[in-house]
Amino acid sequence: MNIETLSAIAEKRLEHINGSLFDFRKKYLDQFKLNGFGEIIKDSYKFTHLESFFKELSYAPENFDAEIPEFRSDIPTITFLDGEFFGSENLQPEISIKMMKSHFNEVKDFIDTTNALSRLHHAFLLDGTIIEVARNHHIEKPIRLLHILTKSTVSAPTNIVIVNSNTKVSIIEETRVLGGTSHAHIAETYIKANQGSSVEHISVLVENAKGINHSSITAQVKQDASFKSVFISASGMMNRKNLTINLNAPGAHGESYALFLTSSGEHCDINTEINHRCEDTTSNQISKGILDGDSKGIFTGKIHIHPRSQRVSSKQLNKNLLLSKSAQVHSQPQLEIFADDVKCSHGSTTGQLSDDEVFYFESRGIPKNRARNILALGFGLEIVQKIENNFSRKHIDDIVKNKLNEKFSIGHL
Repeated sequence: MNIETLSAIAEKRLEHINGSLFDFRKKYLDQFKLNGFGEIIKDSYKFTHLESFFKELSYAPENFDAEIPEFRSDIPTITFLDGEFFGSENLQPEISIKMMKSHFNEVKDFIDTTNALSRLHHAFLLDGTIIEVARNHHIEKPIRLLHILTKSTVSAPTNIVIVNSNTKVSIIEETRVLGGTSHAHIAETYIKANQGSSVEHISVLVENAKGINHSSITAQVKQDASFKSVFISASGMMNRKNLTINLNAPGAHGESYALFLTSSGEHCDINTEINHRCEDTTSNQISKGILDGDSKGIFTGKIHIHPRSQRVSSKQLNKNLLLSKSAQVHSQPQLEIFADDVKCSHGSTTGQLSDDEVFYFESRGIPKNRARNILALGFGLEIVQKIENNFSRKHIDDIVKNKLNEKFSIGHL
């Protein structure tokens, strides 16, 4: 799909929209038609040429025509099918949920614009959720936003999460693609963690070999609140994740953990920015990749400590495991410090499985392939173990283990 095709599809979909949502979408469609992909920050997408990926998309009718599996779980779930609300089950009474389509005016000021992909997203915006969690609650079970994609199309869900004071909650955004559809899924999520709250957000992508998945998450963290992001890219032709955490008041804490599994020609790009906008804030970040075949992984992580943000502590680490000689990884850890009373560290390592470690397992009767799988599993599951909520961790653990077995020819668990 070139710019003209994308614009024509978005224009056609405006026929069924009216009111302020129409005005909003038309405004950003006109901007995208005028500027295309040209306004995307070059450094941020240095190794991911989005226009090239979009040109590979086909708008041919390759829709999934079998029965849609239920993807059942004991986790409360809201399901979207090809970008539109499909159903919900087991939702908690402490959580208020509204549909974006019918309450757009209430939250349109939340929705930000940063680059061409944001403009394209806004031009296609149709539905999503507005989630508000009551104050002074510990929500035991997470809420899952499940996106099922079956059509060769462009979907652009938007989710807004408001967690009120002194409340703890875990949220899973899960994308599942059925069949071999060529598609683009452009998602945006905005999270507000109010004073004393604790928010855990987990994003997991189970894509196919023909799809583009571009997701952006922006978190505003208030005084004594914490926000944790866990990103799992299990599969997909091109997955791009933008994460921005703004620590806006004393005591605010942010964490970012990411794991991508790539094989064949898959491409995964993780871009994070943690902004320490106030004194006495803390953050921690770990990103890992396991790469096989001729796949490519990118990590760009920026820690930005703003002026007068004293007594800040921040750590950043990127580690990558290469299972083939043709896999590529690009790591760009960055520090921007404009205060003098801070503790900051960052580092990056890339390597292969240790022959000595494999030999250690073999010397104890464990076959080589199984030894390599155990080592790769241990490398990746450190990220899964960062998930605090027990229900969420079990759900994600199953996905990661299944994908490790399915994707990498290094033995079985």
